[in-house]
Amino acid sequence: MRLVDEAAQALAQAQGCADWNALGFEEQERLRFGVRAVLGALRDPDSVMAEAGAEIIRNVGPAESDAAHRSDAATTWRFMIDALLGEREPRFPAV
Repeated sequence: MRLVDEAAQALAQAQGCADWNALGFEEQERLRFGVRAVLGALRDPDSVMAEAGAEIIRNVGPAESDAAHRSDAATTWRFMIDALLGEREPRFPAV
């Protein structure tokens, strides 16, 4: 399942709809459109998010494997989203 669909389902659930499949196609598309609009607005990180991501990138080495780079990218994304949501102060890896 694409992340936009997962996010649309989460949005539907947050709005009180427990069964995504019970929604009509038009309502599902409306929720997907809303998710895409929000993601578009979040495309450019703010300074707090950029700093959270930068802390991970500073520790990326050219000798790392492709899997390690993918993991670093995913961790960077999570840290940046956490910073955006204000859920926690980023816990940066020891250098």
